[in-house]
Amino acid sequence: MNRFFRLKAAILALFLLAGPAPAHEGHKEDMTDAEMAQMEAMANQLGMPSPEEMIHHEGEEMHAPAPPPISAEEALQAAIEKNRATSASDFLGRLHPVAAHFPIALLLVAFLAELALMARPGLGLEPTVRFLVAGGAIGAALAALLGWFAAGWRLSDRSEILAIHRWNGTGIALVALVTAWFALRDAGRTRLRIGLFILAAALIMQGYYGGEMVFGPNHMGIR
Repeated sequence: MNRFFRLKAAILALFLLAGPAPAHEGHKEDMTDAEMAQMEAMANQLGMPSPEEMIHHEGEEMHAPAPPPISAEEALQAAIEKNRATSASDFLGRLHPVAAHFPIALLLVAFLAELALMARPGLGLEPTVRFLVAGGAIGAALAALLGWFAAGWRLSDRSEILAIHRWNGTGIALVALVTAWFALRDAGRTRLRIGLFILAAALIMQGYYGGEMVFGPNHMGIR
């Protein structure tokens, strides 16, 4: 590992030691999953050297004095300042977690309502399904757009988890819009049901990888 990455990882790790870091800190930096795991491991090591201690000057280490302790109020204020939005794009990206929950709920309930219709066609839930799918499609498109602001506007990611989450979410938005068109145009229940089945599976997958991004690899402990 070269000196530049060691210094960069140490600085990010110190932020982790100081308090909870934003969930997408490493993803915004386009780090790989392994690099992010390494960064977290470095933060958890006892007696981790500071960035200054990792810099060599003329073959000798430069030791910086330990920072003075700060109060809880000062730590809180520092965290507030650190998390302050730096641009409109940054702020829009922070809305992604809020926006993502609504289309998930609407589309999954639409799927369940359609299952109920398959079991009992006389329930009369067709208008409800149309409303849920249309609302879910609009929400999915908005959440996907905000997700691109959050993760950065690039077509490839070094993080496999982020890449899956990005493109699965984009696909969900596209399939949801097509499925909503089927529902609103009464293009046939078969097409609508295929779309809802695809969306239900993709949403479950999206939720899992969203958890992987926030809580780390194997967050459910099933691997």
